[in-house]
Amino acid sequence: MEIVKLIRENQLIYLNKETLIKELKKITGANIKDVKEEVENLILNGTLFVDDRGRISISRDRGYIKARLTLNKKGFGFASVEGKPDFFIPAYAINGAFDGDDVLVEITNMKTEDDIEAKVIKILARNTTHIVGTFVEGKSKNVVFPDDTKLPQIRIFKNDARGAHNNDKVYVEINPASLETKNLTGKIVEVLGQANTMKAEQLSIIRSFKLKDQFEKETLNEAKTLEKSVDYLKYKNKRADYTEHNTFTIDGEDARDFDDAISLKRHENGYVLYVHIADVSHYVKENSAIDKEAYRRGTSVYFPNHVIPMLPKELSNGICSLNENEYRLTLTVKMELDGAYNITNSAIVESIIKSKHRMTYTEITKIFEGDPLVIEKYADIYKDILTMREIANKFKADRLKQGEIRFNLPEPFILENSAGEIVSIEKRVQDEAHELIESFMVKANEIVAEWAGNSPFVYRVHEKPDSDKVAKLSDLLTNLGIANQLKLNGDQPVAYQQIVDRIVGTPKEKILSYLILRTMMKARYAPTCLGHFGLALTHYCHFTSPIRRYPDLLIHRIIKSVLAGTPKAEVKVHFEDVVERASIQASDTEKNADEAERAVDDYKKAVYMQKFLGEEFEGIISGVQEFGIFVELDNGIEGMIKTDYLPMDEYIYDEDKMSIYGKTHHYTIGDTVRVVVSNVNTQLRQIDFDLAGVEKPLKNFIVNKNKANKSAWDEKENSKNLLKNRKISSKISKKLKNSGKNSKKSKNSAKDYYKSKRKRK
Repeated sequence: MEIVKLIRENQLIYLNKETLIKELKKITGANIKDVKEEVENLILNGTLFVDDRGRISISRDRGYIKARLTLNKKGFGFASVEGKPDFFIPAYAINGAFDGDDVLVEITNMKTEDDIEAKVIKILARNTTHIVGTFVEGKSKNVVFPDDTKLPQIRIFKNDARGAHNNDKVYVEINPASLETKNLTGKIVEVLGQANTMKAEQLSIIRSFKLKDQFEKETLNEAKTLEKSVDYLKYKNKRADYTEHNTFTIDGEDARDFDDAISLKRHENGYVLYVHIADVSHYVKENSAIDKEAYRRGTSVYFPNHVIPMLPKELSNGICSLNENEYRLTLTVKMELDGAYNITNSAIVESIIKSKHRMTYTEITKIFEGDPLVIEKYADIYKDILTMREIANKFKADRLKQGEIRFNLPEPFILENSAGEIVSIEKRVQDEAHELIESFMVKANEIVAEWAGNSPFVYRVHEKPDSDKVAKLSDLLTNLGIANQLKLNGDQPVAYQQIVDRIVGTPKEKILSYLILRTMMKARYAPTCLGHFGLALTHYCHFTSPIRRYPDLLIHRIIKSVLAGTPKAEVKVHFEDVVERASIQASDTEKNADEAERAVDDYKKAVYMQKFLGEEFEGIISGVQEFGIFVELDNGIEGMIKTDYLPMDEYIYDEDKMSIYGKTHHYTIGDTVRVVVSNVNTQLRQIDFDLAGVEKPLKNFIVNKNKANKSAWDEKENSKNLLKNRKISSKISKKLKNSGKNSKKSKNSAKDYYKSKRKRK
């Protein structure tokens, strides 16, 4: 039933619920129970609005918009609305909502499309049900101070303490009734360990991101019933038999599951390259307990010393892992190549393989370097590896010719010992061995996406950058003296690769690469083929990691359905809704996993840097904001110098040039500086730097050039105007300290502060 449409067409507004349901039943002839259920669902999700007198109207028609609220610890917030810029919510307009709540908002002030202020009208759903915090015993009462400083303290009664001791990190279930009051209460459901211990803090992050590190009992029981090995005789005549191939895997030394393997065959006209992917869908049946939990998890989550898998170990490390010298079921992408390594034909087949070697990236690199001992060890596949190297380079060259954007951005790698202590943090460079396997996986993903045709499918999409962001990036690069064609060709990947080529080998290469990357849209999953901008591909999907990504598993299921001869109409009916739901779910779980991984990494970086308090390092300015300068060290660790602690000067913040400059000092993105580690806060996962050899001033004077009248800051302007503006800035600073309705006047400063921090994440 199209309830909203019927209400509009029949002018059924401002009726109470009972009357509205009766009228809709008359019009539709539907069962009154079904009508009531749908109306109540529309009220719950905010599509329909019930006023104080019980009258119902359509939320959109009243100007009310559904949004997700994100609060700042200073009290104000932002409402995220799909397809629109975030709405600023002043502290006085939050109306009792918490961070993460689903709300209805009403626009109260719209200066521009990017500068919108709103207020919360109604809380649709309380999404804060559990929190992580530190338990503190008191004489009169026990409380938990949430790690999320945007939440108030929570009272814990003695019977709800679950044996927690003072300074324990705990996981708390909030009493729902107390959410409507100013005095939150709750009960401890898990004691995580003493605060400031590595194990407890990592577990706290896992819980705060609502990640489950234990499988449901039904899932585990189901996993135990799966076969432990593959019966070769059972499958050899039912699948393509590649067990005699010189098949091998390539992974890191610490890998525990292997979902892809490769092999190569020569023939008189060229080669056949095989990419074998674990046939997880053979074991994970649709709507089984394992499948349902894999869908909820969406992805495996990787921490420096720990993995939260999408599938139980019986699959991820067992029957689905392409272990050395064991028969395994796979889906194989066959690529027929001519003598120049051009693909002349391709196919996807169900197969059975037996991996001959479990190789590492290090070993492949040693083969490329001509190490005689490693070459002798892998003599049976040595020539195959060298040919694969040439094929991978051809695929890479083809992608570059198409306009693929390639960044040289080594990620920090956290090395821990067996006791969980951080030994070092170093850059992990993606070498030619990594690129070989990546090149083959990208090509397999592209072929599978092209194969999909009109079938329901989950694509990996990366859309074109937002035009406003492209224009800002173009201006910034021009200001930094880097020629670019972004304003003319910003919708073409090649325009970005040309910039990357110009900055390769320069001191600012890494920082500018990050800036370009931040201009890009975030890749996501979608049921529609929208192309992949970064890879410069029209068709792309994720097919090669079904052990750790649900979209890959679902794609395998669709492929096998088609290969089995299921009529297209049946495939469409069966999977059309599934791929849409799975695309949203997988995108959300991926984002959550990324943020959790980043939080753990940031915590461990902060712990590691505690050892270096007071020590001096060289770094590069990686970001400039009005409130601080971000500096990245050579090992990839980033910290901030507060602008208050820059050398005493009268500073102007220039957002367009990403710089702060005064009469005698100038700091711009990409500049090299020497810093001292001045403070580390492991709880907030923040590292503070000071400039080396600079005495901290009492207070600096900072003006945002982009907000002020630029002519007032002309170098020839007299000191009278400068002093006048300094007094104005001082008044604004005082207003920022006020709460209540005065926060409305300080909206722009607060909004810019918060947005800049969110961009950096």
